[in-house]
Amino acid sequence: MDYRYYTAEELATDDLFREWVISPTPEVTSFWLKWIAENPEKSGEVGMARELVLTVYDMHNDQLTEEALQQEIEEITRLAGLRKQDRGASIYPLLRQPVWRVVAIFLLVSALGLWLYKRERNTGSPAAAHVSAARETSMLERKNDGFRELTVLLSDNSIATLSPGSMIRYPKSFDASERKIILSGEAFFDVAKNPERPFLVYANETVTKVLGTSFRVKALDQENTVMVLVKTGRVSVYPKTAYETLQSKPEVNVSVIVLDPNQQAVFNRKENKLEKGTVVNRQLLSELSVQKELIFDDKPVSDVFKALQDIYGIEISYNQEMLANCMISAQFSDENLKQRLNAVCQAIGAGYDMVDGRIVISGKGCNQ
Repeated sequence: MDYRYYTAEELATDDLFREWVISPTPEVTSFWLKWIAENPEKSGEVGMARELVLTVYDMHNDQLTEEALQQEIEEITRLAGLRKQDRGASIYPLLRQPVWRVVAIFLLVSALGLWLYKRERNTGSPAAAHVSAARETSMLERKNDGFRELTVLLSDNSIATLSPGSMIRYPKSFDASERKIILSGEAFFDVAKNPERPFLVYANETVTKVLGTSFRVKALDQENTVMVLVKTGRVSVYPKTAYETLQSKPEVNVSVIVLDPNQQAVFNRKENKLEKGTVVNRQLLSELSVQKELIFDDKPVSDVFKALQDIYGIEISYNQEMLANCMISAQFSDENLKQRLNAVCQAIGAGYDMVDGRIVISGKGCNQ
């Protein structure tokens, strides 16, 4: 794709460009920053295109008729044609005048709004099907083919612990509005709090919605029930059809169960029925089926990181030279991975982040 010949309006309707503006990922951001550095003469178009995209996403209650917007599109096309025919006689001097600039921005935003509106509605078209397929293929997939739990680190600092035989699908980076996971099987989730972006687990015929908590979802294909068990926080459980109805008709009352700690929901798949109760098997509220006690008595922090790597099957990256003098004394029993990491980092004055599926430790070291 050669973006050097794109106008502002063409950039604003490009999928990759809009992804950078609305829900950027490190890869997309890197691409556009590099492209702008290589094409500095296009910074004007890029700035206007970003303004258009952001403005459109704020105009959810646009009252213009489709006929009026279509007229604006025709005007945009005419102006764009003039620009391409005569690069020497640019329309930018005219746009610098306040009145004409407002008119031009309004026309471009209106046209882009209608384009996006038609695109959303026309989901059955080949183009829409192509976009949908592209989104599906961008999802990552992890399956636990082993005999013990598999730890998956998500881009928002949440953790999914998959039971043997289970699988999840998730984006490399969550979008700006929600954090969606598709689960087949059983998993324990430790979700990072983010009230602005609900965490959604789709499992068989259910949707579990949280803002930040820890819980287990058991949704085996061969079983007639789906179970959701809450350890901490609050969780909402919906039949999938009810949740989808709520998205299109928020004023409609739908079937939902709200769970507090030590409560569970059981969904009967044949009867499409939700029931609420108290957790009986408390072992299901643990991150791992077998909790391994760890005791460290004035040991190098590298020993702790190695033990955590072995237990959870994850990679922990850190500056070995900088943390070489860090010693730690600790005892772990039923703490989860985040609690253990927090305790270790607090003891050595460090911090951690989850980057590309691994734990990255940052700290200034320890003075002896």
